[in-house]
Amino acid sequence: MKTLGFICVLILFLTGRLSAQSTISAKDAAKHIGEKITVCDRVFRESNKAFTVGLYLGDSTGHYFLVSIRFKKQFRQAVPSEYFNFKGKNICVTGIINKRSYMKVDDPAQIKIEPADKSGN
Repeated sequence: MKTLGFICVLILFLTGRLSAQSTISAKDAAKHIGEKITVCDRVFRESNKAFTVGLYLGDSTGHYFLVSIRFKKQFRQAVPSEYFNFKGKNICVTGIINKRSYMKVDDPAQIKIEPADKSGN
């Protein structure tokens, strides 16, 4: 019986460790190519194209991370149009980092907008 209890505790512990994801800033994204990770930083530029929105996180000095939001039909219907006004906001994006610090987003659940701090920044 003790063995069964130990095995259950071990499984719960390992499951929790495997499901935990790292959170990094935009400048560190290039070190995590191919990993599923959460990148949190401020959007300094937004590029709106026909079916894609490009979000540049980090800073404009070359230490940035590009998030590409593709507009699938269910994505457009799932979020209001004002959702796509990210410039100046702190956001967290979860997904697999592709080469050159780039992530594709197909699901609105991959993006979390961080609340503004008390100083209004």
